[in-house]
Amino acid sequence: MSPKAIAVAGLSAIALAAGGCSGDSDPEAEFSAAFKKDFSTAPWIHHITGVKVSSEHSNSLEVTTDFDEVSDTPTGAICRAGFRFADDHEVGDGIEVVRVMGPDGEEGGCA
Repeated sequence: MSPKAIAVAGLSAIALAAGGCSGDSDPEAEFSAAFKKDFSTAPWIHHITGVKVSSEHSNSLEVTTDFDEVSDTPTGAICRAGFRFADDHEVGDGIEVVRVMGPDGEEGGCA
């Protein structure tokens, strides 16, 4: 089994444990549930509305928030969490960028 398949299987198990069994596979929902579980004690976690892997702008992990103002977003903390999450779960073929997105799709920056 490939490392990517193992990572997806692991994330599926985490998502099922976090959100119950629905029978349908939604990778974005699984990543979001796993991310929220991993960082459940972070003060900003309730502002995370989605987490997905994208190859649109290199291999990136996109973390969407409900922060209305970029200045209110704890971008550094979310970026560090995104890289840690990607490493811990062997996400994709190596995440090069973590992008923090606002509710309007505007990028709030990242490292």
